[in-house]
Amino acid sequence: MNDILFAVFKHKGKILFGALLGIAAAVTVYLLYQTAYQSEAKLLVRYVLDRSPVDPIDGASAQSSTSTGFGRTSENVIGSEAEILTSWDLAVQVAEAVGPKRLVPELGDGATVTAAAGIVSNGLEVITRPKSDIISVSYKTADPQLATVVLEEVVKRYFTKHLEVHRSAAAFDFVTQQADQVRARLNETEDTLKNLKAKAGIKSVADNTGTISADVVKIEDQYAAAETEFAEQTARVRQIEESMGTGGATPSANKQKSPKSAPTATPHAPSTEDVQDYQALVTRLNQLRQARLDLLGKYTPENEQVKLNQTEINNIERQKRDLEKKFVDLGSQAPTVGGGMTSQVDIGTERARLAGTQARMDTLKARLDERVRQLSETGSRIADLERKRDLEETNYKYFQAAVEKARVDEALDPSKMPNISVVQKPSPPKAVLGKRDKIALMLAGGGIAMSIGLAVLTELVLNRTVKRPVELENQLGTPLMLSIPYSRPMKRLQQPRKKRRGTSELIVPSGNGHSGVASWEVDHFMRPYAEAIRDRLNLYFELNRMTHKPKLVGVTGFTEGAGSSTLAASLAASLSEMGDGKVLLVDVNLGVGGVHPFFEGRPAYSLSTALQPSSSMDSASENLYLATVAPPTAGPMQVALKRFFDLMPNLKASDFDYIIFDMPPLNDTNPTLGMARFMDKLLLVVEAEKSGRDVVKRGYTQLSAARANVSVVLNKTRSYIPRALDGAS
Repeated sequence: MNDILFAVFKHKGKILFGALLGIAAAVTVYLLYQTAYQSEAKLLVRYVLDRSPVDPIDGASAQSSTSTGFGRTSENVIGSEAEILTSWDLAVQVAEAVGPKRLVPELGDGATVTAAAGIVSNGLEVITRPKSDIISVSYKTADPQLATVVLEEVVKRYFTKHLEVHRSAAAFDFVTQQADQVRARLNETEDTLKNLKAKAGIKSVADNTGTISADVVKIEDQYAAAETEFAEQTARVRQIEESMGTGGATPSANKQKSPKSAPTATPHAPSTEDVQDYQALVTRLNQLRQARLDLLGKYTPENEQVKLNQTEINNIERQKRDLEKKFVDLGSQAPTVGGGMTSQVDIGTERARLAGTQARMDTLKARLDERVRQLSETGSRIADLERKRDLEETNYKYFQAAVEKARVDEALDPSKMPNISVVQKPSPPKAVLGKRDKIALMLAGGGIAMSIGLAVLTELVLNRTVKRPVELENQLGTPLMLSIPYSRPMKRLQQPRKKRRGTSELIVPSGNGHSGVASWEVDHFMRPYAEAIRDRLNLYFELNRMTHKPKLVGVTGFTEGAGSSTLAASLAASLSEMGDGKVLLVDVNLGVGGVHPFFEGRPAYSLSTALQPSSSMDSASENLYLATVAPPTAGPMQVALKRFFDLMPNLKASDFDYIIFDMPPLNDTNPTLGMARFMDKLLLVVEAEKSGRDVVKRGYTQLSAARANVSVVLNKTRSYIPRALDGAS
């Protein structure tokens, strides 16, 4: 935010100029903009009914009913109607109706329908809203009388165009032909269905299906009863055969045992007790077999009671066989069936009855299969034909209704359609000023926004110089000793001053050729900042216990005019006022140029002369002496650097407390980088809004790599932001 405020307040003049330019353009548009007049109409689309000769059945099924039940309405339908209103064909029809010369009067006789249709299309606006069946139509033009006329023609032509799009002119003939074809297919289906019913001897599929289903159920019951009777009779015949000793349920199963397998008879006759036991077993066996027949008539062989009965029969039969093996004559003494009285059972009759039951089962099975086949074949075919007949009847009814509707459509007046109504007729024209106001507002705001944007873009992106102390600290990461604001020498500093006792007035030529106050004078504008730097240097030397003499302080910058020379002279003067110690200001810049002159033209001394203990020097002011590294005829700066190194032993033996070196700007050819290592403190002066960030960072990195003790001074900073808003000051 502070960066943006800095850019805005720095370029406030440009921003003000851009704002005035935008406002002037807005006023011009506001005064010269041609007023447009607009007429509005509203249409209600209740539903849309498509009656097209192409695939009418599917079209009808795709329609979704509305409150009237005859058509469909949706956002897609409203959008389709809006497209019809804005179509080029409709614009051409309106242009032909109104007249090209009236719509394009500036073309005169050269006006064409195409040009007029373009004017109609450009001025027409159609607005639809979600979940609404209302379409707003408006026409805008510079002629107030023409707005209503054109919009009336648009609405009128729209009704006709709607009928052309949704209702084909050939619909009546098409649906009549389709109705005849569907009727012929329906008659054919009905004849086929009638013949099939007559052949099957039924009148109704539903009644016939119910009758056949009832017969099937009845036959199934009879078949189940016959199966039960057959099982019962089979068990009876088997029991009789076993009682008679045949050993099987059928004659084929009654095979005589071979002589080899016959039991061996006992040689002795049975006793009376053995005969009674044998007869009791036979009687009990007959009772159990009769009970088994009764149980099989009610239960299946897997029933628990049937299984228990069979187990008991097997036990008694085993006992009976054991006695028969022991006494052969016991078989002739067994009791007869019927309670001990002689009764002969007709096995042939029982077997005949069993065969009759089997025949009845076969007949019932055949009848059941026939009825099921009849139900599956004839019934399904008749049902298919009836469904086909119902579908063709539905289609026939639809086409009959379509014929009636097509007959109505041919005689329908487009202005009296039941599905579309005019909610609002074209209104009287009214002036439309919204667009003019928007353009004027955009121009005014655009001028301000563009000016601010350019200012911010210039300061934050394009301008890569160091402008504020916060940039050195946050963006470049270099420590800052002091920030010196930009200041023009005041008028009072250029007026003659009284000489103070013990001082000599030094006048140095300024850059523009006019005389000014010397940099080491008390009244110089740099003096307060030099004194602040002096105090911080003394604190630094005190904290680091640097008590040796002389203390070497170098001052350099990046460009000519950065203020390093002025700061060096003011710092030397402020250090000379601390006590009796002497301060030497050495100008390293004057190896090949002129020297600082004293008042009345007395020159400064060379550094070698100033370092001689017994030399007699005139001071520029109290305890302040001036010197140069080499005389003007010494040659290139490299010679001055060599001379500086040669004089290093003399520097330590001098009687000066401080030696201030005013060094050349830092670059690859000057000796500043080589001399910086020998300074107790090096002040790097950065000129605000002139020194680039990359240059400052590179120079600071080089000095740090040379193991120089560097502190940065930002000179000529400008505070554009009001103090109340400057959060980074």
